[in-house]
Amino acid sequence: METVEAPTLNLQGGGEYIPYSNEKEKSIVKPILKEDLLKYRFLSNICANAAGTDAAFVQHRMVKSGYRTDVYHIDVATGAVRPLTKDGFSSAPVWDGDDALLVRGKCAKGTKFVRIDVRTGEASDAFEVKYPVSLLRPLGDGRYLMKAEVDLKTDGLTDAQIAAERDYIVVDEVPYWDNGAGYVTRLRETLFLFDEATKALTRITPKFFQTRGVEVWNGKVVYVGHEYDALEQKYNGMYAYDLATGETQTLIPEEGLRIGFVHAAGGRLFFSATDMEKYGNGERGAFYVLDESAEGGYRRIADNELSLYNSVSSDCRRGGGAGMGERNGRLLYIATTVSVCNLHEIDADGHISDLPPFAGTVESFAVAGNKVLFVGMKNGQLQEIWQYDSETQTYGQITHVNDAVLRGKYVGKPEYCGFVDSDGVKIDGWVIKPIDFDPNCRYPGVLTMHGGPRVSWGELFVHEMQMLAGAGYFVFYCNPRGSDGRGEAFADLRGKYGDIDFKDFMEFTDHVLEVYPQLKADRLSAIGGSYGGYMANWMVGNTDRFAAIVSQRSFCNPLSDFGYSCIGYTFDQDQFAANPWSDPWKMWDHAPLKYACHAVTPTLFIHSLEDYNCPLPEGLQMFTALKYHGCEAKMCLFKGENHELSRSGKPMHRMRRLQEIQGWLDAHLKD
Repeated sequence: METVEAPTLNLQGGGEYIPYSNEKEKSIVKPILKEDLLKYRFLSNICANAAGTDAAFVQHRMVKSGYRTDVYHIDVATGAVRPLTKDGFSSAPVWDGDDALLVRGKCAKGTKFVRIDVRTGEASDAFEVKYPVSLLRPLGDGRYLMKAEVDLKTDGLTDAQIAAERDYIVVDEVPYWDNGAGYVTRLRETLFLFDEATKALTRITPKFFQTRGVEVWNGKVVYVGHEYDALEQKYNGMYAYDLATGETQTLIPEEGLRIGFVHAAGGRLFFSATDMEKYGNGERGAFYVLDESAEGGYRRIADNELSLYNSVSSDCRRGGGAGMGERNGRLLYIATTVSVCNLHEIDADGHISDLPPFAGTVESFAVAGNKVLFVGMKNGQLQEIWQYDSETQTYGQITHVNDAVLRGKYVGKPEYCGFVDSDGVKIDGWVIKPIDFDPNCRYPGVLTMHGGPRVSWGELFVHEMQMLAGAGYFVFYCNPRGSDGRGEAFADLRGKYGDIDFKDFMEFTDHVLEVYPQLKADRLSAIGGSYGGYMANWMVGNTDRFAAIVSQRSFCNPLSDFGYSCIGYTFDQDQFAANPWSDPWKMWDHAPLKYACHAVTPTLFIHSLEDYNCPLPEGLQMFTALKYHGCEAKMCLFKGENHELSRSGKPMHRMRRLQEIQGWLDAHLKD
């Protein structure tokens, strides 16, 4: 197979993968252990005041039973950082003027907001609302826009009436549950106006409306979403609520478009939208602006085939933040390209320009005067706050909360190992060598597969990979067809699951064995979660080349997944080009369960009891099939966890998961 060169991205700064301070320290390097997770700090929700003088962000730290969050302040001019809270329960900062922050505090029911004077550090209770609030936007004069979750089943009932219903779940719509949220029947993300003086909460969206994006623009609340009362549909519309008159106008009806983000910049309202006609539900939206003179009231300004968010995978982040903003009258946004996520700009005429690329991923950002502050994950490092200076066009690190965590540890640098597959398609891949690598020795190896499938691997720090490299394994991974960052045609896997992707994984494994003769071909494993779990299940019944397999948060049968999964009725029909009634045999052909009768590879299944994306029955079916057919299998189930176990589960559960994985590999791959 033809080896190819690493893609040239001219990344600023490069990535430092061996953070030794001196040669002496290098000689006593230690492996990364599962317990090192507890030392990491995760950053999120960076925001800046209108004056651009101050910013705030959230820092997350682990304790064994969960996470603690606090809000920090940044002086933009000096880069000085100081904590504003120390209670471990403060989050989601929002600027309420240039000198005050509203943050979410600890609250037994509903949502409590605390106001902090950033000059003095003094905090006082601001207000509480009875609903869980996911978005707060100050409108001035003590009024606020809120997006909050409303349970239509219990809204308006007394506490006694609600208590009487706690033992019952009435389901009358689809989806009926959602990952990380439990049963969601009759739950709606609803927009409200809140008056701090009177405590009045006024609903501005219809009862059954599910709100997605929202923006305040030209004296109006512009929001995106759809109404449904039985089955949630894939299309949505755009509406404008006039803050002066209270009237609502339909800007784009709920027919034929899925609208993504909506954001104001330079006096224009930008949004993304797709009809999903060419590449199905996974199709990325093109750029549009509202324009009354155009047909339909909007104008397409630029095509787009990139994810307008960070899709480069890592298990070392928590929380979110803004991926859109305004800079010099243009829309500033992040997008994933190949294996990085960087900043780009677009104007109302569709002219796109790129900021100098950052060597890793921009995870969320805030514009502060002539600077862009962002949560960044540089290749080989953990998250920090960085800044881009428009005048010098350079990046600089502001925080250093994770600098010491990896010092003295072996952090293996991913070596590019891309190739051209048998269909003539370039596949990007990487290899991490084991700790104390000796070219004259031979080592077991682990093929690790990302989820998605519209996700990508890159050169980011991934704790699981580094832990396995520290345990003496070659770790190798690639972005097969179906992955993100390479455009729509490359990512289009509809009707081809277990075909072209499986071929790419197998040929990549062959290629790595050819390039690295130190790998033991008879001591290889494959690990994957979500889509990667599907592929792990597929490999169980379609190859015997692996000595062990680890299948996590997986699905194995599109026929059953269609009805179980919170996304099944949309995802499975779209991705497998059939439903249980139109062509059940086609769905069965793409079901790893069909081939489980051929399984000979010892397989560990890891699943969370509250995973509603890839529900528990999917893992149980595959486990039962292997046991029934005499193949060695083990299953580890996690109570109180969902699809995000490996990324945001309880720290003690995350460490137990890593313990199970390494124990399984050591038992089957090491002599």
